Amino acid sequence: MKKIIQSLFFCAFFFSCGLAIAQISKSKTGQTPVDTSFLLKVNGVDQYIEIKGVSKTNPVLLFIHGGPEWPATPMIRKFNQDLTKNFVLVSWDQRNCGKSKTDSIAKLTPALYVEDAHELTQYLKKEFQARKIFVACHSWGTIIGINLILKYPGDYAAYLGMGQFVNPNRSEALARTFVTKQAKLNKDTATLHALSTIPFSEEHGYANGFDDLMKFSMLANRYFTSNEVANLPDPTQLYPDYSKLDWMTPVMTYGKRLFNYMNAMNIDFFSFKEFKIPIYFFLGRFDHTTSAVIAAEYFNTIEAPKKQLFWFEHSGHSPNWEEPALFYQRVLQVAADNKIN
Repeated sequence: MKKIIQSLFFCAFFFSCGLAIAQISKSKTGQTPVDTSFLLKVNGVDQYIEIKGVSKTNPVLLFIHGGPEWPATPMIRKFNQDLTKNFVLVSWDQRNCGKSKTDSIAKLTPALYVEDAHELTQYLKKEFQARKIFVACHSWGTIIGINLILKYPGDYAAYLGMGQFVNPNRSEALARTFVTKQAKLNKDTATLHALSTIPFSEEHGYANGFDDLMKFSMLANRYFTSNEVANLPDPTQLYPDYSKLDWMTPVMTYGKRLFNYMNAMNIDFFSFKEFKIPIYFFLGRFDHTTSAVIAAEYFNTIEAPKKQLFWFEHSGHSPNWEEPALFYQRVLQVAADNKIN
């Protein structure tokens, strides 16, 4: 069950421990590195951030993880440390998950998370004397990210989207078609029968919402797996400070509430075609969780000062972890094309 939730809620990026642990010293090159982790009060809630880089003067890169409520810090530690050579890399555990505190009062909406990201951005700009920062978003994080850059474009040098949401119901319809086709090819009558018991329409989504999505994900997992894509480790067991945390309760409570917003009635980015900042999509060829086909279709409609689509031929939903070396090189390309004065 945990593995299924991972593939579905892998929506995400970044690092370590405590209320305030800072290790800042002058390097041999004369640069001032940063390696710190702490709880920052963001919109009234203590939220965990990890910041690491070889120089405090490098561009800031904020990662907005997926899920909802599935922190990316352990995976960023394992797969994306190369980025700290060129950026001040910021991993943020969103409210109610990871090492961040739980907020049981506020009404959870995507707009609330947008404002959290905005407030965190203001802190980072001030702390690192940055006019703009880069923002990288994964899966659910792309819902936050697209709305963030539309509302506050002046804060960001460029947008990087992985596992890009566009229209959840269209994406899910393609996923079900794919699973049905594979099940027929494999004469998998059990899966075909189970699919028939999970009502879905492209117009309204799943009849029973989150619960039906979970059922479908359990069925689809075996067919979403490809020999062309690297198997990823279980993030809940990578590091002791995260292995002792409760990962599932936030997903099954707060994540379930947020799922109500993740359908075509609330999200259809095809209506957002004009952006004021550069847009970059990093798409895995085998991504059926958030359809890469639909993301590419949407990308072609976008108007932006600069835009580029990067295909990852051996990735699914998470090219930032499934092909980390190539991801690193392409992020460097984005930075080179969008130097911050």
